[in-house]
Amino acid sequence: MSITKSAALVNYAEQAKPARLTKSLDSFAILNERFVTNDRERYLRYNPWAQALNAANLHITVREDEISAAASAYQEVAEHLAANLSWPPEAISIRTQGSVSTKTLIRSPMGGEKFDIDAVCEVDISRVQAANPMGFFESVGRALAELEAQAKRRCWNIPFPRQPFYLEFTPSVPLDNVPAQTLATMAPRYRASRYERTALAVVDTPTRNWKTSNPAGMSQWVEDTSKRSLIRVVTMEAYAKDEARASVSPVPDQTVEITDTLRVAIRLFKRHRDMCVRRNVIEAGVKPISIIIVTLLTTCYEGLADLNRSFVHPVELLDELAALMPHLVLNLDGKHRVDNPTVEGENFAEKWNDDDGERYRAFMTWCDALSADLKTILALTDPQEISKRVREVFGIPAPSGGGNGLPSIQIPAPKATPASRGLA
Repeated sequence: MSITKSAALVNYAEQAKPARLTKSLDSFAILNERFVTNDRERYLRYNPWAQALNAANLHITVREDEISAAASAYQEVAEHLAANLSWPPEAISIRTQGSVSTKTLIRSPMGGEKFDIDAVCEVDISRVQAANPMGFFESVGRALAELEAQAKRRCWNIPFPRQPFYLEFTPSVPLDNVPAQTLATMAPRYRASRYERTALAVVDTPTRNWKTSNPAGMSQWVEDTSKRSLIRVVTMEAYAKDEARASVSPVPDQTVEITDTLRVAIRLFKRHRDMCVRRNVIEAGVKPISIIIVTLLTTCYEGLADLNRSFVHPVELLDELAALMPHLVLNLDGKHRVDNPTVEGENFAEKWNDDDGERYRAFMTWCDALSADLKTILALTDPQEISKRVREVFGIPAPSGGGNGLPSIQIPAPKATPASRGLA
């Protein structure tokens, strides 16, 4: 019986990974045999860790009111395009992509620092117009000149100085609008491998040609994967019925952890990466980019679901995701690979192969630091100590009167674990 690619990757990672990150979780198995009669009681024993980690998750999540201003920014951009170009408004569609669309946008550890809103603009231009990708890209830049747009490789950066964000704005056309002969020159990268209906063509300025992109497909993949339950527990509503007997009030953010464990993992791991940069564990210029973290964690989660793995609590699953993640990076013919699941042939880790291994080493150093920190957190048992350590690790301000909230701690950087060498 054949298995999915994600399941095969997880199988390989399970063979390559070290033992469970912390003995404290293994100790629960012994404790459960003696004192815990069912999964519900075992679930409740994880509450101190769950509450502390979810408090961190809530703190780093960008508030909805801070993001809502993006809607008016999109409208302003669309009006500039319609006013300065020959495109009718109905031919222009602007929507979020990246962290906003996957609901994994996080705050920067540096107070007051702007966050980026990734947006894609789909324009239904003719095939004749699509024959000139650079002309299309540059016309967008000219139309946005009043907004001080700056060209990047595939997008325009719009600063919006009076907003808490800046816009990374990517012009695109439906992939079907690209002439057939042009598509042939893009092969094999022009093929959409999943969620084909949402595939787009964006301009890759270094090559001056079209390149396939599928941001909506990536977002839908994260959404679809996150809905697959890996937690063996009854619903929180069932817990609430005997709340008094359990002496534990159902915490609303627990429901978030049960239903959105994947997104919580992405948010927390991204924040940990940013804290590693702030503490000089890794350098900002070579830190793992968010799309790699999202792809590896979603692949891991999907593979575990495909293999019918299950966990009593999201804390167990977070532990497993951290342990497996570094072993999901493929090394094929001496090249590191993190494949885009929606576009055939695109390697998100392409830059890792052109920098003498600097980005790969930074990734592995970060993974080792993440594992070390989770091991320390999960080895604690006192709720106050757990909460304190979580705040330290993820850079969360202490409660009022509790100091500056950012203690100085040393994160170990053990020897990097080798990447996987691929699948048989």
